[in-house]
Amino acid sequence: MDDRKKRPQGGANEGEGSKSADKQYRQGATDFAKNTDALQQGLEAEREVENYRDDYESAEKKGRAHSAGDLPTDLSGKNDDKK
Repeated sequence: MDDRKKRPQGGANEGEGSKSADKQYRQGATDFAKNTDALQQGLEAEREVENYRDDYESAEKKGRAHSAGDLPTDLSGKNDDKK
């Protein structure tokens, strides 16, 4: 993929509230929704997670092991339901 397509189209750094990045994201999401059977994609993803549950859980555990560990319960998963 061309790296120029990934960059915001303003040239200048717009910071965290980048309007051009927001526009680009929304356009991509709209294109995906129009051109893809999202329900089918979701069902396929669900099946894959179920079929490879051990692999996904192992990857999650590895990722959590690299976290800053702000809370003592970060690695236990105790805070997973909190948002």
